[in-house]
Amino acid sequence: MHKMSEPEKRTAISIYLTPRAYVILRAYNQGSCYGSLSRTVEEMILAFESVYQNMQSFQQLIQSVPKDRNLTVEEKAGYYLLLLGTLLNISNAISRLQPERSAEG
Repeated sequence: MHKMSEPEKRTAISIYLTPRAYVILRAYNQGSCYGSLSRTVEEMILAFESVYQNMQSFQQLIQSVPKDRNLTVEEKAGYYLLLLGTLLNISNAISRLQPERSAEG
């Protein structure tokens, strides 16, 4: 018998935005079709965390290679694949965070 999971708890916060930040957030909210501003902000935070973690991992990997050694073709190919994977993960993380397209653009 499966137990129903407890409802996810939410934490209410108040934020203050500059006019420019508000316009950008509103465009993402309207373009992403999340239906609520709080959901858009939550998705932006989660996407940022995913992107941040990917970039930190990639940076650590790059820094682990001694600067006085040339990479082999296989190592270069491996780094290329890791970079491609990182970019694909970033694309996936931000896939629904599209700003509303203006009528002029």
